[in-house]
Amino acid sequence: MFLRRLTVLSAILAALVLMTSAVVFSQKGTSIVTRIKFPRGRTTTVERGSVHRGMSHDYLLKASAGQTMSVHLAARGGVCFDLYTPGLTDSLAQCSKDWSGELPRSGDYRINVLPDTTTERSIPYTLEVTVR
Repeated sequence: MFLRRLTVLSAILAALVLMTSAVVFSQKGTSIVTRIKFPRGRTTTVERGSVHRGMSHDYLLKASAGQTMSVHLAARGGVCFDLYTPGLTDSLAQCSKDWSGELPRSGDYRINVLPDTTTERSIPYTLEVTVR
């Protein structure tokens, strides 16, 4: 009986924590995270999406130190990307439309596509990523 009450109280507490964190998260904006996997035999992939104020898209891709990466963002309007090294320790690009260079370490790189914060409209984009 005591264990059943404890389990119910734990479930209620967990639900309250989740609801509170969802409210805090929605106030700061949302991010959709997608893992990029290159098709077999390919070194380039194209991702399409749309962002608006309060929303961003994060693309994760695994790459090795010494490989070269090129990132190109095509969009009408105020959309750009930030590029982070594994562990989010260094930023390789900030609010860019194009970046290319040799990767300093192995792991998951994050490309964060974000809109201009002054617009309410949804802005479509195309992101082209090449890793060799």
